[in-house]
Amino acid sequence: MTSAPPALRCAFEATGSPSWIMRTIQEYALDRRHGFRLALALGHDRGTRTRRATETALVEGTADLIDTDWISLARHRHAGIGCAAVFPYGRVMGGIVVAAGSGITDFDGLRGRRVGVVRRDDKSWSVVRGACLLGRGFDPDTEAEVSEALSKTTLVEWLEAGRVDAALVYWHLVPRLTTTGRFRQLYDVLDLLDLLGVASPPTTFFTCRDEFIAEQPDVIAGFIAAYREAVMLMRADGAVWDQAAAQTGDPPEVLDGLRAAWCRRVCIDWRSDDLDDLDRLFERLKSLDGEGALGIGAIPAGTFALFPTH
Repeated sequence: MTSAPPALRCAFEATGSPSWIMRTIQEYALDRRHGFRLALALGHDRGTRTRRATETALVEGTADLIDTDWISLARHRHAGIGCAAVFPYGRVMGGIVVAAGSGITDFDGLRGRRVGVVRRDDKSWSVVRGACLLGRGFDPDTEAEVSEALSKTTLVEWLEAGRVDAALVYWHLVPRLTTTGRFRQLYDVLDLLDLLGVASPPTTFFTCRDEFIAEQPDVIAGFIAAYREAVMLMRADGAVWDQAAAQTGDPPEVLDGLRAAWCRRVCIDWRSDDLDDLDRLFERLKSLDGEGALGIGAIPAGTFALFPTH
């Protein structure tokens, strides 16, 4: 009798882009092909000022694998939470969006304005602050009226209702906002890394608890293989991508914009230089924004337990 494959409990935000890839894995049974069963939990995007809901699931042991950015992961590890990155998801940075008729045309226009962010300690906001400090000599965290929504959905509601003059929204929400004609993107935060003089390494990673990494390396390796296969399938076939990512009512121009932004960001490999580039980015942000903005002085040892690809 054949035993059932081991389950991998994955927790992602229902409105987040990793869920698209998980749907593809399930649709094409890529989990079974690679020796595990994907037990997928899709939840809300609300959190606290220090932790997303999926991060809480990982810490409390109700999930085996989530996605999170490298600074948040490093903060958790610094706080004594045993978790580590096992594989990159992508170069995930958001975008600053304003109303189409707004007089805000560059960073200077943010001075004194109402700016919405999901969380002040978000990596994208750290990059925006660094770019403003370097290019314009001011810190929007102190010279703008910054409000934390603690939910990307709530932040979009604020922007649409005019409660904020500018919003730092998650990247995959930008095409859905701008193609309406009501909003325009002021900056793609990913482009600001060039302004900071650093490379663009992966910034968001699939993450597991230390004990799971030690006890279930074959399951993690199977997940990575299934993830890579799903991404390559989605890149190669637009219909597969649309099936996974489209929402009811998305016009073709939204899907085209989403797919282009996704292909620019998503990763299927990592290089040893990526970690050096992340260290340089961290040190650059620390020198510009200050250690307090990042919450830690250095990336703790053990933050990365990256699996090789074959």
